[in-house]
This record gives sequence, C-alpha cells and structure tokens, in this order.
Amino acid sequence: MNNKNKPQFKQLVSESLIRDLILFSFLYILVIAQDWDNILLLLFPLITFVYALFFKIINNIRQKSNTSDSLIIYNPLGSEKISAHRLNFSAYIQLILLFWFGAESLYHPQLIDNYYIYFISIFIFMYTFGFYILFIDLWKYSKIEINLEDSNAKYSQKEQNDLDTVISFLKMKSFKIISIINLLVFIILNALNIIFAFLTLNEIMLGFEYYLPGTGFENSEPIKLSFIIYAIITTPPLISIAFLAINYKDINNYSEEKLNKVLSALPKSTQSKIMQNLILLNKSFKNRLRLE
Repeated sequence: MNNKNKPQFKQLVSESLIRDLILFSFLYILVIAQDWDNILLLLFPLITFVYALFFKIINNIRQKSNTSDSLIIYNPLGSEKISAHRLNFSAYIQLILLFWFGAESLYHPQLIDNYYIYFISIFIFMYTFGFYILFIDLWKYSKIEINLEDSNAKYSQKEQNDLDTVISFLKMKSFKIISIINLLVFIILNALNIIFAFLTLNEIMLGFEYYLPGTGFENSEPIKLSFIIYAIITTPPLISIAFLAINYKDINNYSEEKLNKVLSALPKSTQSKIMQNLILLNKSFKNRLRLE
C-alpha cells in the first residue's frame, strides 16, 4: 500500500478526541484513587470508552481524508460522530456512578446493603443502554450517496426530483433483525441483572464477594455480585461487533443499477471523479467499478 493512502497520526487525532481522553482519564483516575481492590466494575466504563474512541478515530480519518470536492457521502457504520458522543456520555455516567458508590462505601458504609441493588441496576442499565442506542436509528445515517449538488451536471426540475442519488442503504430486513435483537438483548440483560442481583443479595443463589473501597469500615461487609455479570460485560460489545459487520457488508453491497443511473446523466469527467472517490473510500470497489 502506498504510504500516502495510510492514515497519518494527524488524521487519527483531533481536538475533541484529546479533550475526551483528558476528561475520561481524569474521571478514571478519581475513581482508581479510591483504592478499588477488584477492577471488574471499572472495566465497564473502560470498554464503553474504547468503543467511543474507535468511532471517534474512524470519524476523524474520514473527515480528514475526504477532500472538499468529494462527491460521495460514505457512511458504512452510520454516524460515527453521533455514536462516539453517545458512548462517551454512557462512559462518563458510569464513572460518576462508580465514584459515588465508592465514596458511599467510605463515608456511609451502612447504606451500601440497602442501596446496592439500585446502584447495580442503574449502572448496568447505563452500560447496556450505551450500546443499545448505537443501533436504534442506524438506518438514518447508513448509506452511500452521490452528492450531485456539488457536481456540474444540469438537470431539469423533474429529473432532479426523480433521480435517486442513494446507491446503497441499510436494507429493511437487516434493520429489522438488528432492531429486534438489539432491543431483546437490552431488555433481557437488564432483567437478568435485577433478578440475579436480588437472588444473590438474599442468598438464594450463589455469587462472589466484591470488595469496595470502604469495605471493612464500621464492620461493613463486601457486596455480592452474581456470576451473570461476566455475561453482561461481554455480550453488548460482542453483539455490537456482529451488528456493525452486518451493516458494513450491507452498505458496501451498493446497487449497480442506481450507480449507473446516476453516472449516465453526468459528464465523463464527473463520472471518473465519482469512481475515483469510491475507490479511495473502499479499495474493494475497484474491481466492481472496472466491471461496470
């Protein structure tokens, strides 16, 4: 691969990305400073933030790689910017909840047993909700579109209204599958968390002891977590990877008929420019465009 086509460091970072890193790091350090012996709960906001960074970096690369005269709107993963903002919000709320719970265990340890089930329910809700909202409006942003407003093509009003410039979008069947599974996973994980937390708290089901920063103060006991928490921490990110892969494959399988319809009405120079833009955005388009 030509070095010119490789993402440069300046394409990966931006002012907003650095700001997010600093803010998250500051909040994370505040939580760690409470001296948590077990990092399990601290992994939840970390996983969420790593996903936010992924979307932020992808968005930075696309924005800085696209030239001002690009005729292609290419969103195979939906709106990376919106996804990053949503995941950042979820990660920050999780850190705030952890800091609050750690502080309560230090200053009011007698309240932990009474409020533990509320804390873990809200905490898991925020974690799963961060991944859930990634896909609720995925169809609005996932597409490949020819931006004819910046082209030199001349159309009559009727031709402009009739011409569909979206050559690929998330198919309704795929969107329905993603939406249904996404909703079911969100509801099931939160329901299981509440049920198992209640059963574990009342010693009806086995769990494991989890030491908070203030455990031992005023003879306070460690809280008990259900083993279901390991499934909860891994399921949303893994399912998200599968959904993103489905979406990416669906979007990149663009309609040749629609593309040819758009290109046929454009000057040769504009046609060539559009095809070059497509190839720059995704190398796998190269052979398909040659065939067309």
